[in-house]
Amino acid sequence: MFRAFLVLSSGSVIGKLVGFLREILMAALFGTGTHVAAYRVAQTAMLMPTEFFLTNSLEAGFVPLYVRYTKDDPKRAEALLSVIVMLFLLLAGIIFLFLFFCSSWWVRILTPGMNDAGKILTASMLRVMALAVPLYILGMLMAYLKMAHGRYLTASLRSTIQSVGLISGSLLAIYFKNPLFLAWGFVFAYLFYLVWLLCGLYNPGLLRFKASFSRDLAKETFSAFWCSVRPVLIVPLLIQGNIAIERIVASLIGSTSIAAVDYAKFVTETVVILIAAPLGMVGLSTLSGLDSDSVRQKLGQIANIVLIFTIPISLFVACNNVDIVHILYARGAFDQESVRVTSRILLGFSIGMWAQALSYYFIRVLNSQLRNAEVLLYTGVSILIDIGIKLLLYRNLGPLALGLGVSMNSIVLLLLTIRAFRLGTSLLLSMLWMALGAVFYVITTMILKHCLSSISSLSYFALSTAIFCLFWVVYIPLVPHLRKSINPVLDKLCRYKDKSA
Repeated sequence: MFRAFLVLSSGSVIGKLVGFLREILMAALFGTGTHVAAYRVAQTAMLMPTEFFLTNSLEAGFVPLYVRYTKDDPKRAEALLSVIVMLFLLLAGIIFLFLFFCSSWWVRILTPGMNDAGKILTASMLRVMALAVPLYILGMLMAYLKMAHGRYLTASLRSTIQSVGLISGSLLAIYFKNPLFLAWGFVFAYLFYLVWLLCGLYNPGLLRFKASFSRDLAKETFSAFWCSVRPVLIVPLLIQGNIAIERIVASLIGSTSIAAVDYAKFVTETVVILIAAPLGMVGLSTLSGLDSDSVRQKLGQIANIVLIFTIPISLFVACNNVDIVHILYARGAFDQESVRVTSRILLGFSIGMWAQALSYYFIRVLNSQLRNAEVLLYTGVSILIDIGIKLLLYRNLGPLALGLGVSMNSIVLLLLTIRAFRLGTSLLLSMLWMALGAVFYVITTMILKHCLSSISSLSYFALSTAIFCLFWVVYIPLVPHLRKSINPVLDKLCRYKDKSA
């Protein structure tokens, strides 16, 4: 499990580095203007109906069942794969037709505050990106199939390939003065990704379909899949509905907020992508079928470690939100208004960044245990709180409400999942010690900011980063409970390094 996590996390690091170049390039070329706003909305409009059928079907149904069938009944596993491929191809065709012929209507629903020129451009991009729907759906299915066989490299590099496609599209859009190349970059990225996956599955013989199987076997495997997925079918509806509300509220606040949300998310989602997503992917394939006591023991160890690493990062982002946005994006078309709006959203996101990472992982573990009815309940409650905060507070808080809603969503979801796994006792002490450290760190930051208000923002950020690292490197080992929690990670890293050498 640890080696698989390292593979996925390493791929995620590469993806974030390439994504960092992508965001810097887009910020410099397009700022928070119409072209990038149109692309962001078109991508959301394409992914919403696609993810509605896809993500939870794979994580809550296909992977847990396929892993169990592979161990117990390979023929049933082949039948399940064949049924799911046919089902997903049918869904891909329906979604493509909807996006292609209803693009203008769908864009008007998602962006009531966008001007007419922006809506027309967004609809044109959406029609191009509709071509990526079957590529995206089959690509995700094949990636999860490889993970079910213990192969994680391709899945870890998906975001890298998508970023390379968007970088290429951005450069072509500027060169040919045609923003539609942004959308074509997305399409060709997933075409390459699907071909790569199919080659990687075909050569070792992992892509095994059941050429012919009885109607009873097909009905039985589909029934098992449906029973696993049915409780969480509303979850993607809630998630995608929340994303739609986010786009609508952002457009009502101002067109700058539409693109600013994604620039801010790039920073805060780094923790989820580097830590929680790899853990969740590994957990789907390794924790499926384990008894509840074994799962709880593993979760307690991992959760303590995640808390110790993510709480300090959340605090650092919250205390340095303006400087982070300025250093990352403030060049070219990204003006001071873009900095102001993006930093406000980033502040809201950072409040619950630590909870977002851990709750994401816990939800994936619930999926692996086929506890999908609980996933529906917990996700529904947290998303309704998120939507309520956005709709009720955006007039008073402006862009901050977009990030604050997500943070409250994550914190509530984390508390509910901790209760579901009965981990409150094992995590309470870590939370208390980290909260105490957070108080001391915030006081230190406030004193530092007061004493060094005259130096440049870049110099202050460098000094603030050094003090952040020094503070937590000293504080965590000084607390016996925290030191004991991270020792297993250090030991495994040392052993892995020795083996590699």
